[in-house]
Amino acid sequence: MKPNILFLVVDSLRSDKCYSKGKTSYTPNLDLLISEGIYFTQAISSVASTSPSLGSIFTGLFPVKIGMGTNSYEKLNPEISTYIQHLKKNDYTAYATTSEINSFLGLTEDFDLQMESSTHDNYFSLFKGLGDKILKKLDSSIKQPWIFYIHINDLHQPIIVPEKFSDEKFGSTDYEKMVSAIDSWIGEFLKKINLKNTLIVLTADHGEYIRSLKIDNELINLEAGMGEKTLWKLGNKVPTSLYEPKRKLSSYLQKIRNSSREHKIKKLDLSNYEKRILTTSRTSAGSHVYDDVLRVPLLFSGFSITQPKIISEQIGLVDIFPTIVDLLKLGNLNSTTDGISLVPLFSDQILDEKPIFIQSMPHIAKDQKNYVGIRTSKFKYIKESGNNQNIELFNLVDDPLEEFDISKDNPEIVFKMENILQEYLSQKINNNSENLDSDERKKIEDELKKLGYV
Repeated sequence: MKPNILFLVVDSLRSDKCYSKGKTSYTPNLDLLISEGIYFTQAISSVASTSPSLGSIFTGLFPVKIGMGTNSYEKLNPEISTYIQHLKKNDYTAYATTSEINSFLGLTEDFDLQMESSTHDNYFSLFKGLGDKILKKLDSSIKQPWIFYIHINDLHQPIIVPEKFSDEKFGSTDYEKMVSAIDSWIGEFLKKINLKNTLIVLTADHGEYIRSLKIDNELINLEAGMGEKTLWKLGNKVPTSLYEPKRKLSSYLQKIRNSSREHKIKKLDLSNYEKRILTTSRTSAGSHVYDDVLRVPLLFSGFSITQPKIISEQIGLVDIFPTIVDLLKLGNLNSTTDGISLVPLFSDQILDEKPIFIQSMPHIAKDQKNYVGIRTSKFKYIKESGNNQNIELFNLVDDPLEEFDISKDNPEIVFKMENILQEYLSQKINNNSENLDSDERKKIEDELKKLGYV
């Protein structure tokens, strides 16, 4: 019998909040899986946006190569094969939790069963029925072998922590308390499966900015307050016809909140990184290529994992499915994928590092700039898409917090990184034949409004 695959994507989960000495959440289930599995500390998403990130994961290709470009939300090019199709050809049944936006963009068409998770309250929470539905499905006699893709949205902003996990023993911030809450559900899922015959893969589509810092043992916390969360929830129920007044009210309230935050921040002696953390969100212009939103966890545990290991080499989310099919001995999807199998690293073999293409999240606001770049384990190169403006270069070894631009002092490195970037961009696919029609684009816009991106 081929092994089953439990594929968990925790939306917005940062690497350092899953495994690090500094995390304050209580995660016995994640800790156990990591202690018995293979964990990568430097896994990089190519884009801090769910849909293009998932498209990249499912195909093993960078977003620009699958029709999901840098400037707007587009459909996955239907001519490109996915690993879900590959698994189904090898007798796997595919199950998934999903949202409307992913369906519109062609990301979940290959799943045999989709458990709807989109509601007016931004998402279908594990604590509002989704968790119980997943347990019920795992309890049923689903056809084996299966892959069950579970997308967990509870960590997506704004975070509303269940009362049971509001105590500080579960974390110093709402973000880390919710990580504890999600861990409790992961424990429930694990009770329903045979770990010896199930490969567990856990990762995130992207990371997140957490407006909280500890300075001189004092916690500076500027996370969304309950009033802001309540307004968000109410705003998601506003009819389309009232969206424009709601947008203006939200903009006004946002200015007031930002002014209050700025007043607090001015009183503090902060570094460039600390200022960025306390003032930035994923919807801020140009904020989508820092490691806070691109560095995510990647864990393989369960079936065939016999030697636990923590691996620090840079890898990309494009490597996930090439690794899965290698562990299952199914053969790779094709020879053109950007991703490669990471299995050699499991036994201390050496793999050549591949530069990872990165991009800012697509948008539908006309005044936002798009950024593209290249990340290696040593350097990150960023520039404005379509021109040579706003170039930045960071030494990730000496400056892991990305505070000091060294591009002007290192033209030779800029030249080398630009050549790598152009090589990737030369393979860009313009998915003109599958552009969203006006109704579909309207639906995408409505979903993005609910999620706070517009």
